Amino acid sequence: MKTFIGIDIGSLATKIVLLSDGKMLDHRTERSTYDFKKIGHNLFDDLLEKNNLKKSDVYVMSTGYGRNTIDIADDRVTEITAHAKGTQYFFPDVHSVIDIGGQDSKAIVISKKTGNVVDFQMNDKIS
Repeated sequence: MKTFIGIDIGSLATKIVLLSDGKMLDHRTERSTYDFKKIGHNLFDDLLEKNNLKKSDVYVMSTGYGRNTIDIADDRVTEITAHAKGTQYFFPDVHSVIDIGGQDSKAIVISKKTGNVVDFQMNDKIS
């Protein structure tokens, strides 16, 4: 059984999900606050405790604005790549994504052949 934890540390909210064999087992969402590392660790520790797991039981991937602040991640990926891979997996016929986030918005075009990002446009924060 392969068990994964994904942590998306966005500018406004931090989301964490526990996956095993392609199924979502648990998740949490909290306001990010100013301390990305602390909120990421708090959600991570809570998820492990509630599911009777240890860090060594899971592979951790982080994404989002604060992805580099979380030292428990085994790997990191941009949210643009995460959107493309997630879309390809769950909705293989979809080839574009619009992400309206707390700091910016992104329009992402995904290759029909490979599922990789072909192009993207991003705007700055709207005041």
